[in-house]
Amino acid sequence: MRIRQLEDVGSIVRTRRRQLGWSQLILASRVGVGRQWITELELGKKSASLHLVIKTLDTLQLVIDISDDTAARLLPGSLVGSVPALEVRARKAGGHAGRFGAPTSPGALASARNESQAPGKNSSDHPVGYTYQVTNFEAMPLNRDQLYAPEYRPVLERMVGHVILSEGPIFADVLARRIARVHGLSRATAKLLEITREVTDRRFARLAEDGRDVIWPDADVLKIVPFRHATLRIREHQDIPTAELTSLALSLWSAGQTTDKTAILMGKQLGLVRISGNTRLRFKAAAELARNLRSDQ
Repeated sequence: MRIRQLEDVGSIVRTRRRQLGWSQLILASRVGVGRQWITELELGKKSASLHLVIKTLDTLQLVIDISDDTAARLLPGSLVGSVPALEVRARKAGGHAGRFGAPTSPGALASARNESQAPGKNSSDHPVGYTYQVTNFEAMPLNRDQLYAPEYRPVLERMVGHVILSEGPIFADVLARRIARVHGLSRATAKLLEITREVTDRRFARLAEDGRDVIWPDADVLKIVPFRHATLRIREHQDIPTAELTSLALSLWSAGQTTDKTAILMGKQLGLVRISGNTRLRFKAAAELARNLRSDQ
């Protein structure tokens, strides 16, 4: 992937981290920085230390190639810039470099198609185009028979934290569903919902939205977070928090456009044939917030 600005680096770091099934906290601990630094890097922090950026890429098994693309810039329609292009590649086993970013999952494929049609950064400087990745529990000990046992509570707490740091902001019922399904349950029981609430209330911020609770990875509840692409099979549109829908609305907004038009474009971007009822209201609310954010800048 070619890089011309720090937002591109942040997008690569986030995508690669999710491909590896790591939370921001896990990556931060391996790099030797705080989780907030990883969060800011993924959002395109302008003052990020080059030493730490390279160390982060190395931790993610990524390498940087620098090439002169002067010839490409001379072609008609080429973008004019002042620096050579960087290309980030993933190291294969044995130390050889292979091209990074080849999508392997349905969600990644959908993201690749969307990103090929729209820039990864909109006019309001809010990055979009990330891929939504469902939490990977491979490294965690699972025991369905002990699911509700007191001695299993520390495992559940780690799993809940892992989901929130990997997928947050996330609706509380979706969080409980993740825990249920990895234990072989078709749905989250009332007891499991109670347990996840007890765990999250002590550690994470919570915000009510349309009769459901959204759990945030940090203490701060933000107006907007980067939108993450996914197929409807991976994440239904009703499971996308408004703060993330607003980022999508910002990426689709254009001068003179109405909230109704933006809501329709959002539906198409999410793979919906038509939108109506509560879905239209949610999309219009996100579009209205996007318009307000644009007017404040």
